Amino acid sequence: MKKTLLALSLASTMLFSNAGITNADSTVDDILKLQPDITKQELLEGVQKVSSSTGESEQAILDQMYSELKADQEQGNLEKMKLNQKDKGVSIQGGNAGSKIVGSSAKGNFYYTPSETAYLDHGHVGLFYTSTVIVEAVPSAGVRLIDADERKVDSSGAVVKSITASETVHKNATSWARSQVGQSYSYNFVNNRNTDHYGAKNCSKLIWSAYKIYGNLDLDVDKGLGVYPRDVRDAPGTKLVRNI
Repeated sequence: MKKTLLALSLASTMLFSNAGITNADSTVDDILKLQPDITKQELLEGVQKVSSSTGESEQAILDQMYSELKADQEQGNLEKMKLNQKDKGVSIQGGNAGSKIVGSSAKGNFYYTPSETAYLDHGHVGLFYTSTVIVEAVPSAGVRLIDADERKVDSSGAVVKSITASETVHKNATSWARSQVGQSYSYNFVNNRNTDHYGAKNCSKLIWSAYKIYGNLDLDVDKGLGVYPRDVRDAPGTKLVRNI
């Protein structure tokens, strides 16, 4: 069975590569330049999966991925320009550098901070598992727990926001996120809306999946192929609690 699945995967990849779509290779290269920590195979397999389920062409899906990635890059650059006069530092890959402590907040709230992940300022989000403990996904450790009074950020623009949901939804969603501790990190932002809820995940996927599974909430402002941290930050049903 495994050999059959592998053969099918390789065959579909070859078919895609030889489909005669003139822009495909160029678009794939453009995506990988902006998101170099995902492999070409992972990208193409994701494209094929979406194409199979939606009926859209592979090229249209690639174009959408690239468009979303560029839009997120441009938004990050614009926000960084606005903040540069206040704070010139941007935390690298969800790291714990800086002097601003996130601090405590209500269970089920989340924080957002500007943060460079996979060479782009995608931003970073972490979920309050309890009022004093954050569950989040970072490249260095995968999904982890960290004390809210130890979690530091170093840029203006960091905020804590609430999610409009019942106490039961918050309880179940945060418990599920906690159960994911130990899962590895995924750099795949461009198609994380369509990846499995379980297994490797990035910071925005962790929160999006938690509330999608428990509460059927879609914490994604534009409902695109990729759920980026700013998509979670700006999603309907979220409300500013405080600036960090």
